[in-house]
Amino acid sequence: MWLLWNLFKNQWIDIIRWENPSNEILVWKFDQNLDQIEDWSSLIVDPGLAAIFVHNGKIEAIQTESGKWKLDTDNIPFLSALKNVMSWFETHDKAQVYFIKNGILTNNKWGTPNAITYMDPVYNFPVELRAFWNFSFRVSDFENFWVNYVANENIVTVDSIRMIIVDRIVWQIWSIFAKKKISYNEIDAHAYDIAKELMEATKEDFTKFWLELTDFRIEDTNFTDKTEDFIAKVTSKSADVAAIDKTWNINNNAMNNYAKIEQLNAMNTAAASWGSAWDMMWAWMWMAMWMNMAGQINNNLQSDNNTSWWDSVEVKLEKLKWLLDKWLITQEDYDKKKSDIISSL
Repeated sequence: MWLLWNLFKNQWIDIIRWENPSNEILVWKFDQNLDQIEDWSSLIVDPGLAAIFVHNGKIEAIQTESGKWKLDTDNIPFLSALKNVMSWFETHDKAQVYFIKNGILTNNKWGTPNAITYMDPVYNFPVELRAFWNFSFRVSDFENFWVNYVANENIVTVDSIRMIIVDRIVWQIWSIFAKKKISYNEIDAHAYDIAKELMEATKEDFTKFWLELTDFRIEDTNFTDKTEDFIAKVTSKSADVAAIDKTWNINNNAMNNYAKIEQLNAMNTAAASWGSAWDMMWAWMWMAMWMNMAGQINNNLQSDNNTSWWDSVEVKLEKLKWLLDKWLITQEDYDKKKSDIISSL
């Protein structure tokens, strides 16, 4: 008799509870038959969780407050609904209890699976950008989320919801970069504004899934090798242009020659890349960008011929030597100009 008592006792449900919830599971269905519930059974809803009682596919009650309650002594809507169904003396295989994470799910790290491509608004070349972010989210409406997403599933993983969010974030990031016209060298400075705008832009979309994005931060960005190579060229040529800006009154012909040489170099690069359509596109974009920079040099040379940038003989001589070292003037030109400068003392 004692063995029979223990056999039945072990089949009864003492506690309805999600014990040791996994970080990777968002929704979990209580895995015991509710026929085994007795009057002394207890419901425990741990902090950070909510309980949902479902009968015949319909939600009868939701318990969002954490705590412990006994079926025979406590009176809350959730237990009342549960006891009411259990008292109908019918099969209870269509009655289930689900537990769902009730708090904010933090520290979801993700990144773009592929590089985001957009046109740099300043230098007019395609930027291939990888972004890495950290976001937090919560289920904003338990009833609609269960009805429309959980239904008869035994578990819903955090990752499955994370992918819904990520897919929409990637599209919105691309859209924001294209709209805000952010140059490659200004991305870090605008990271906070981009994150704030993205949260606002995705709010309505996530509401359709009964989700709320509570926090979003861009933690890092980097570029593909192709873009890094292009940026290195932009940086180098920009430095050359800045230096040339200081040399206008030394030798205008030398500046024009330098611009023409760089244009030829760009065209040679484009021709050498003929075997690869992708490489050729980059080379021709580089040529177009450099020709634009060279045009700015020529415009500056024509408009500022009467403006002196030389504050001392020492500076003039240093800039003159720079032109000679760059092979932009001949030794003869250097010697003559140096002599003129010294003679003017």
